[in-house]
Amino acid sequence: MTYFLRKTIAPLITFLCIGTVNAQIPPSIQNSLAKLESYRNFSYQSVNKIRDMSADTTIALNNELFLKAPDDKLFGYLYSIETNHTTENFHKTDLYNGRKTIILSVDDSTFFAAESPHSPYFQSIIGELRSLKENYSRKPFVIKQLADTVINGVPNSHTIAIMRDTVDNNEHLYVNRHYYIDKLSGLPGLITITARSLYNGAINNYYNETRYSNYKADQPNISVANFEIPLNYRPRGELPPVPSLLDTGIDAPDWTLFDANGKKLSLTQLKGKVVLLDFYFIGCSGCMASIQPLNAIYEKYKNKGLVIASLSERDSKRAVLEFEKHYSINYAGYINAADVVKSYHVTGFPTFYFIDKAGKINSAFVGYGDDFQPKAMAIIDTLLNNTKK
Repeated sequence: MTYFLRKTIAPLITFLCIGTVNAQIPPSIQNSLAKLESYRNFSYQSVNKIRDMSADTTIALNNELFLKAPDDKLFGYLYSIETNHTTENFHKTDLYNGRKTIILSVDDSTFFAAESPHSPYFQSIIGELRSLKENYSRKPFVIKQLADTVINGVPNSHTIAIMRDTVDNNEHLYVNRHYYIDKLSGLPGLITITARSLYNGAINNYYNETRYSNYKADQPNISVANFEIPLNYRPRGELPPVPSLLDTGIDAPDWTLFDANGKKLSLTQLKGKVVLLDFYFIGCSGCMASIQPLNAIYEKYKNKGLVIASLSERDSKRAVLEFEKHYSINYAGYINAADVVKSYHVTGFPTFYFIDKAGKINSAFVGYGDDFQPKAMAIIDTLLNNTKK
């Protein structure tokens, strides 16, 4: 599964308005934005770390370049944002040339249209600070100047913007954005987002940290040519056809995996039982929505000959252990399942396979819907009542 086909879910971190407010955005933020906007062009490097849904921390290294484009009605800038994830297998550049936003796939030198053309800009430092200012001007929210702090030996001003602060079912839910402005350069050195939200009845703690460095401004030889598609890149064209799921009636490919507690299991050990394979990854919206129904199915059938095995190709042992505890998951989760994902032709998450007592594939489908639980239970009832082995 490549990054471009994956979608994760994060808590609400948009600008929500609450309570009483201070008179204005602190000068440190305003001055930082004004300084960036005074440049004809600027660039910087950033390191972004995100931890969400009890998943492993993702880390991305970014190189970002902006050129002021006063006539551009969309952003007012052309930009190139290169992202190289150290914890995921993708390397891309989001490129906006004033006409359209495209993605350069560095690994295969292809390009294609961006599905969310606005996201890279609003996740950049200029987009972040402008959004703060514009949202505050429309309907002010709580924003406070806190005591200065020292980061890597450099004094920084510290501002907190409180986007959400409420209580739901006796749970304190919030979204806070922290801005640390380097007092020597007058530019952001660190922005963090901390959030606590309810998702599927469970508390989700979210943390997003971006550190900025190596600012350069008004560099010579930066022009619109820097934002055109490189000559060695070609249109991606049609992607190879996605392999269909395995046919019903065939022997389910065998596998041997370890669960997050180190217990070994192979599919051949489960002959004589009905098996539900749940291919998932932490943070996938359909995967998260399926937790409660899968728990209910497990409790109903665990002593009747059903085994549920959740298989992840990307989540670590530590992440799965924490995830299972946090969401009170009762069925077993297995790790390092990349080879099984391939052998079962899984290209979307979640994917569910139902295997009969003889070890043959009975049915399979991709995605979660509101009818998942009754649909799955109907299949399981039929398989359990089938006396053939």
